[in-house]
Amino acid sequence: MSRWDDLGPGAHQMLADFDELDLADIAASSTAAVQRVRALHRPVEHRGRTICVECSQWADGSTDNPPTEHPCATIKALDT
Repeated sequence: MSRWDDLGPGAHQMLADFDELDLADIAASSTAAVQRVRALHRPVEHRGRTICVECSQWADGSTDNPPTEHPCATIKALDT
């Protein structure tokens, strides 16, 4: 008897459903999500500095927040 035998019917069904997922679809979905995050945190030139659009809330040549250097913490986290 294994610890899997102790699982209830709902847990067994959940595992069976997961086994049917196409891992390529999961990978493609993850890649698309990362690309959307990168698009939000894209670099832009502002007063001679390269800043993160999203973190600096840059719009129309000004920022709502103090300018955040690019690559920002989000991009650095994705790169590591």
